[in-house]
Amino acid sequence: MLWWIASAFFAWLAFREVYYRYVPRPGYPLPNPESSIAYGVVLALVSLALAYTPIRYWLFERSLTQKARVLSENTIAHVHCNTIADTFFDRNVFAVGHAQFETGRIVLQYPWCARLMEHIRRPERPTDEQLFAMQIFAHEAMHIRGERDEAKTECQALQRFARASALFGIPDDVGKANGLNYYNNYYQSRAQHGEMSSQYYSAECAPGKALDERLPDSIWR
Repeated sequence: MLWWIASAFFAWLAFREVYYRYVPRPGYPLPNPESSIAYGVVLALVSLALAYTPIRYWLFERSLTQKARVLSENTIAHVHCNTIADTFFDRNVFAVGHAQFETGRIVLQYPWCARLMEHIRRPERPTDEQLFAMQIFAHEAMHIRGERDEAKTECQALQRFARASALFGIPDDVGKANGLNYYNNYYQSRAQHGEMSSQYYSAECAPGKALDERLPDSIWR
């Protein structure tokens, strides 16, 4: 919101600079020919620069929404990227992401959308946070798909890690490698990390075990 306010302010300054070159200011009989067109252009460029970030995230949210609907197989899915202010006032501030089952609303906390953007931009060498960002997106989509149990949701998302990656144009082999990286190096450690983490883990989430859905594009295939 602050980006939009700042952008609108500079847009107004740019408009005023050009407008009063041709229209008299209140209380003046004539326009001000000394108003600078060049200065107005500079102000307009500043306005556009400030609008770039919110527009980029708005477009990314639209893209995430489309992909969440495909991944969740549910047309009510809708993704929102929280800003710092949104996160601060979010009732689920300590959750990196959350979903509302009834409305289909998925929220990714700040700065996980930015990390997901970076993952998509450089998928071959994602950081730990970027790996988590893709998994969080898939995890919340599984909630909208209908699963409420966290361990089952995490396992379903994990098996669809490559599918989620492919929706963003990431090659299948890269998506599977990243999913296996997450599974082998991070998922397996959840059981030892306390109750909050272990509720997302199940020993049955493994090839051939009870939670294996035997998907043709699973990271295990």
